[in-house]
Amino acid sequence: MIYVLPIMAAAALIALYKFLPNRKFFPYFCAMLLIVFFASAFIQNRLSQHEIDRAQIEKIREQQQLFSDWYADYQKDIEQLDRNWQLYHSLIENLKAAEIYEHSTYEQLIDLEIDALAEQRHIHALKVPDGLNLECSMLLADIIKKTQDYVDAQTKTISLVKAAANPETFTNLNALNKKIKDITIRESPAGLFTAAEVAAIRDNLIVPGEGINR
Repeated sequence: MIYVLPIMAAAALIALYKFLPNRKFFPYFCAMLLIVFFASAFIQNRLSQHEIDRAQIEKIREQQQLFSDWYADYQKDIEQLDRNWQLYHSLIENLKAAEIYEHSTYEQLIDLEIDALAEQRHIHALKVPDGLNLECSMLLADIIKKTQDYVDAQTKTISLVKAAANPETFTNLNALNKKIKDITIRESPAGLFTAAEVAAIRDNLIVPGEGINR
């Protein structure tokens, strides 16, 4: 199809040249046709480019919304992980300060383990939302993997300490606190640092001439 119009135009010019009464105006006529042709092509190209730009911007905005929705839910998970960890440290501090073993602390550790296991299952069910571009999807997959490693270590620490605090096997408060300290040092998760990935995703999803809230 792209070759049809030039061929037809050439045929029309040949016919025009053959039958034109005064051929001295023919070059001017051809020049005018060329100007009209290139002007039309330029305008059509700009319109097509504008449509492409609008489609690209709309796609980026859709991806922005996908990530924003996902990240809002993810922040709730992070808050739950923080609450679990703060409660864990509060309980082991209570044991350190206690003069006698308190059975209620063990019961609280049982409840904490239940919450931690539930959050662990939830974190391991996280998925990259469909619709993100490849780079953002890979970055989000890294965030999910880091968070899964974190919750695994956190839950393992809580479970081991809960088992150590079982009153059926408890013998000595000082020995228990020493064991808890060893478990905490050995099994506690490293810090969960995802700021670089989040910033990279947001930078990737910036609409030209606009920005995205951090």
